[in-house]
Amino acid sequence: MENKAFNKKEFFAILAIFILVLVAGISGSLVLGVVAAFTGIIFPGIVTYLAFLIPALAIVIAFNRKEGSFLQSFGFKPISWKTVLLTVLLTVVSYPIVLFMDLLSQFFVPNIIASTADSLVGSSPVIFILQAALIAPICEETLMRGFFQNRLAKVCPFIVASIVSGFLFGAFHMNLNQFCYAWVLGIIFAYANRASGSIFTSIIMHVLVNAYGAITTVIMVAKYSAMGTTWGEIAEKERADSSSMMRSLIILGLLSIASVFLTKLVIKKIAEQSNKDAQAKEKAA
Repeated sequence: MENKAFNKKEFFAILAIFILVLVAGISGSLVLGVVAAFTGIIFPGIVTYLAFLIPALAIVIAFNRKEGSFLQSFGFKPISWKTVLLTVLLTVVSYPIVLFMDLLSQFFVPNIIASTADSLVGSSPVIFILQAALIAPICEETLMRGFFQNRLAKVCPFIVASIVSGFLFGAFHMNLNQFCYAWVLGIIFAYANRASGSIFTSIIMHVLVNAYGAITTVIMVAKYSAMGTTWGEIAEKERADSSSMMRSLIILGLLSIASVFLTKLVIKKIAEQSNKDAQAKEKAA
């Protein structure tokens, strides 16, 4: 662990900002709900999502105004194409951990994406995929890694900052199912960003994870709709089969052990590549 001093005052101030962010987001959603109730307008999912996200982003941007350039302080630094390829590889090798945490949570709660898939996709699968695979990753990474992770890393050891920011990322989803795997993803994202020196690393990973999930969701909705049922109903039947769930958990657990080692290896390669890129820039200058 790094020997960085733990600034308790700043640490708890950052946690207070997170609570304020949640309050702002929930307030935005409530306002939209009131407007919908009085006008009878049915807002698409993307509008509901932005009603939550925009006030949350406004809070962190306001708190960051004294930190200088937005792009620099939030970590928007260019990365090389080799780092991009390594980031894609990192997403692939770390994904079994995500699947394991997702399945583990389903021993206690339903699969939230499956149970709400029909309403999430709605009448426009394209807009749903755009929201999940592009808007959400950029905005959420700006919020969670650009602000909270970077702020926490300044006031406590990095391992603590990554665990706490990952926890906040999980809590931001406000359900236990997504909390479990988002927490782990948040930690991986934090280490990937430190290795590359850029928030673009976690944005790429987030885009890939969400794009896969969104496309899968659209396919599942169409598939089970044609069968006269829903993905949520099928997912609940699968959850009821405890022996099958346990077998899947054991398999994913074994894959996750290998995944942890591969994840650490690829993150190390990203750090090495970033150092090479930095040295090449110095020589060119």
